[in-house]
Amino acid sequence: MSVQAASAALAPASIGARVVAYIIDGLILFVVGLLVVGSLIGDQTVTGNVIRAIIYALLGFVYFGYTWTAWRASPGQRILGLVTVNADDGAAVSWNTAIVRWAFLFGPSAVQSLFTNQLTGGLGALIGLVVFVYYIYLLYSAATDSRRQGFHDKQAGTIVTTKASA
Repeated sequence: MSVQAASAALAPASIGARVVAYIIDGLILFVVGLLVVGSLIGDQTVTGNVIRAIIYALLGFVYFGYTWTAWRASPGQRILGLVTVNADDGAAVSWNTAIVRWAFLFGPSAVQSLFTNQLTGGLGALIGLVVFVYYIYLLYSAATDSRRQGFHDKQAGTIVTTKASA
């Protein structure tokens, strides 16, 4: 099968299923984060907050990077029968692709978390608003694309599809 035929055979996952999968993954990461990070670092100083933010970002990076490359899907996606694959041929994503996808999908919130507890007032709120608008844009870009590829998917060359079509 040619690359074009393989690419055309990939049925894009619905936006609703993708959002539900993300919520499931978020809950899993929240519980693991509380158990791991909460028990390790109780320091409420600026240093403790920054260390926690870095550990949470690394935890999310490893969680998504590993599952996208090894399983082709995060646990939330697996529950819903979705996979994240190379948009050109449906192959499993490489670590380089996973890094790019994670950076465009979760990088802004990881950076925001570094500043959340350190910035109060207007600047912290402004950073939060910018990140919120970015996520609305990601959702909009995926919802309006014919292949349901959001901006982050296009940057990484990935597509989220149903397991049956991959």
